[in-house]
Amino acid sequence: SALLYDQLGAAPPDRFLEVGSGSHAEQTALILTRAESALRECAPRLVVSIGDTNSTLGVALAAAKLRVPVVHVEAGLRTGDRQMAEELNRRCVDALAALLCTPSASATLRMRSEHPDAVVRETGDVALDVLLKVQGRLPEPQAVVPGLPPSYLFATLHRAELTDDPGTLAAVLRALAATGTAGVIALHPRTALALQAMGIVHDRIGLLRLIPAVGYLETVALIAGARVVVTDSGGVQREAYWLGTPCVTLRSETEWEETVACEANRLISPGDATRGLADAITAQVGRWNGESRWPRNAYGNGQAAEKVAAAVAEMLT
Repeated sequence: SALLYDQLGAAPPDRFLEVGSGSHAEQTALILTRAESALRECAPRLVVSIGDTNSTLGVALAAAKLRVPVVHVEAGLRTGDRQMAEELNRRCVDALAALLCTPSASATLRMRSEHPDAVVRETGDVALDVLLKVQGRLPEPQAVVPGLPPSYLFATLHRAELTDDPGTLAAVLRALAATGTAGVIALHPRTALALQAMGIVHDRIGLLRLIPAVGYLETVALIAGARVVVTDSGGVQREAYWLGTPCVTLRSETEWEETVACEANRLISPGDATRGLADAITAQVGRWNGESRWPRNAYGNGQAAEKVAAAVAEMLT
């Protein structure tokens, strides 16, 4: 996190809850109780909770119990999968919030239908604000990974549904290698531990290079320079969409439905990786053939932060 603060020019937090890892219940309970203590001391007029993590839910629930109004940034997103932890979190926080800041038109319509008693403001996605801010500071991909060829595949794999199943993870790696394309996989710590448990400790699998997790600027640079991206990350899906890089997402569903609707993004279940992942990658590369002609305005114009701030100021007055 210190690297992110440095790269994005953000101040470190005034208070760090130090919850760490644990089960969903353990994390959420600790966030809830520690956030409650912090909120009692700070006595805020409102609380802004961003995203769909356990932190998002824990802080929002603590505020609601203390009768502090909640603002949910990134409200209204849905996958339809109620067993997905992030889906549970975002649905709960949407229900708690007095102000719902949505990233897209579809999310806005959903919130106005589901929560007519809340204030809904379509702000766009703050992640686009960040991307536009740093685009002029990106390193060259070959500076991030020396020896990287001009045409390469970039992958990130981190979701527990994928990394906790050795058979599925191995099938995904075999499918990526089967494309015959030079590739880079940036290893989330969870993925690195899973590979160690499988006995994979080297830094190459065929034409695939395995590198440690890199910072935000380096990740965006690798996405921008790639011929195709393979991921299970919501953030990487949107960054590929904005940067014009075709994407294949290793999930059966996505909350970022607009990226699929314009064919910038293609979904494939991790369980189908053995049969279909290599073909899906080839199809995405062939579909766009180096020309990303999809519209990129589904999540606003890069002024989401200002719109969120304006909506908060309106609420405070």
